[in-house]
Amino acid sequence: MTVDKFPRVAVMVLNHNGKEWIHRCLSSVIRTEYPEMQVYLIDNASTDGSVDCVEQSFPDVKIIRHQRNFGVAEGYGRALNGIEADYVALLNNDTEVLDPYWIRQLVEHFAGDPRIAAVACKIVSMEDRSRLVSVGGMGIRFWRGFADIGFEQRDIGQYDYGNFEPFAFCGGAALVKLASLSKVNGFDNKLFMYVEDVDVSWRMRLLGWRVGYAHEALVAHHVGGSTGGKLLTPMKLYYSHRNLLRAILKNCGSSLGWALSNYLLYCLIIGFGYSILQPFMAFALLKAVWWNILNFKDSWAERVKVQSSRRTPESEILEKMYPKLERYEPPEHVTGRRILNILFQHSQAIHRRA
Repeated sequence: MTVDKFPRVAVMVLNHNGKEWIHRCLSSVIRTEYPEMQVYLIDNASTDGSVDCVEQSFPDVKIIRHQRNFGVAEGYGRALNGIEADYVALLNNDTEVLDPYWIRQLVEHFAGDPRIAAVACKIVSMEDRSRLVSVGGMGIRFWRGFADIGFEQRDIGQYDYGNFEPFAFCGGAALVKLASLSKVNGFDNKLFMYVEDVDVSWRMRLLGWRVGYAHEALVAHHVGGSTGGKLLTPMKLYYSHRNLLRAILKNCGSSLGWALSNYLLYCLIIGFGYSILQPFMAFALLKAVWWNILNFKDSWAERVKVQSSRRTPESEILEKMYPKLERYEPPEHVTGRRILNILFQHSQAIHRRA
């Protein structure tokens, strides 16, 4: 890559009370070997002194202050309005860049294919760098949510070669073409946190673009560092299921009926289990569905816009969304998950016959 062809890259680190992580993150970012780069801290009304820390230690980092916590989607969206760049690198505040040439590696993937709208980094565990956190996202069969590909797997280069391509980039560390992001109207501001990266990747794919993967762009992530830990909480369950249903309503084509029936069946099954063992979790699921009922008119209006401009057939979307890859499954409730897997595989067989 010659010097006169370096595209402009804005590295955007989203922060909300991340003082524990932000120094480590930005220290690694400023070591990046790339000439056309500007680093931004996007602060969602932090109260822990993290912004003061950045002002004192990283004077070259530009700070965009939000007056309240807008979450991930709107937090990025508002910040992007004033950015002049060709690409934007998205980074969680609880990450550490391990390769100083990561931006170059990511940019080169765009140069190799004009259809690429975003490129996912290889994200490894901060605690054990031999273990993967994410190489991008895929769907959990069928319509039960989305998962990070490679999560908790030992990194033996299994995704480094061949034609591997994730369905979605992970917003924890990725490079996105700003023109493509603008073409799909950016992140959905109603997706406060969780699924916003999948949603925008999905809409990019509907327009015929691809999501790439750069295994050379290595980033470490402390899982749950910016969201209060690794454990599933009612808040996380609420936002992930709420946003999943909105994404389904907007982005599904001919599979919408199948997707809705599976989503609601899944919610009914796990909601019944939660009502016995963890009633607060069951309430979070109910609240997620109710939110979508209240916002149905808006979601449907967005659906009309998305579907009217799509170029990719539903069969191709589903093939990319549900690759034949293993995903992490926690050691708890093995029998229950086995039953669910059989049930939803049967759902696919019925859908194919219909």
